[in-house]
Amino acid sequence: MDSPSHSARHTMWRRWLLPVARVWILYVSPRAARLAWPWLLARARLLPADLRSLRAATLAQRLMEQQNETSTETTTDKTQANGARPEGERKPVRVQRILLVRHGQSTFNVEGRLPSQLPNVALTDEGRRQAHQAAVALAGLNISAVVSSPLERARETAEIIARGWGLPVREEPRLMDTEMGRWAGRKISEVNKDDPEWLKFVAKPTEPPEGVEGFEQVRQRVVAAIEDLRADPTVGDDVVVVAHADVIKLIVAHYTHVPLDSARFIVVGNASISALAFAEGYEPTLLAVNWTMAPHWLVSPSKPAAEAQASPEADKLAQRDGRPVAEEPETGAPSGVIM
Repeated sequence: MDSPSHSARHTMWRRWLLPVARVWILYVSPRAARLAWPWLLARARLLPADLRSLRAATLAQRLMEQQNETSTETTTDKTQANGARPEGERKPVRVQRILLVRHGQSTFNVEGRLPSQLPNVALTDEGRRQAHQAAVALAGLNISAVVSSPLERARETAEIIARGWGLPVREEPRLMDTEMGRWAGRKISEVNKDDPEWLKFVAKPTEPPEGVEGFEQVRQRVVAAIEDLRADPTVGDDVVVVAHADVIKLIVAHYTHVPLDSARFIVVGNASISALAFAEGYEPTLLAVNWTMAPHWLVSPSKPAAEAQASPEADKLAQRDGRPVAEEPETGAPSGVIM
């Protein structure tokens, strides 16, 4: 026989479950079946895609799918015995991805300083976390090479990313940040109020003052570095390039035909990923820009340069998710936007 306590529990469950079952049988189930069958048929057709998404719903998967779309002109590489291809069959097109990763948050980002090409500007703990997130986002790709600016903040980001593939980091001096001359190391809030040349440079970065590198000079050296990578057979087809905001802006602008003075409006966040695909015989394709795993990646900078004057609040550190982040008061500023 059932014990009294067991019978009581059994009675309690029946008291709760029977009404629910009756409602389901008499109303919910038939009504849901009538209304939901078109949706159920659609989901059944999409089941293979759903399973693929569950398996690898990552940035890497999206980039690989976009590469497949880019290379739809290609066919299987079959040859006849004499070495000729069957009539109407094309040679497969090589597609190379250049994955542009900005360094993680640095100490100068938090302090609101212009880092220029100064040495010993290190990542913060948050910057290292961001670099690890970028590595996770790229985990589905078969990274073949990691190339980095030699500046410490970029080099450390590159080492974190390269670790997962056991790759060495190749240094490329042409990927260094914009040389800011007399502004190097200074706070943006200070140069805003003390040096009228700064705002002129912000508005027209192709016309720098003496001792400061302009966008055209930076573009020439960074694009030359990318072209050398494209021509280098040892780097493979999935190349991570770790650099700085200006560098990535100008690479993207060059290959997408954005005027240089307008490149300053491209936002490149810390540890964000931008991607270009290069297929032989085709124009470069922009696969992604300023992508991060953080939910705030679509938030635009807060103030234009003309409004970013010194104030009692200027030196306070911004907070996001409880972590200090660099404010972005210099919309459109070279290097100073999001250094």
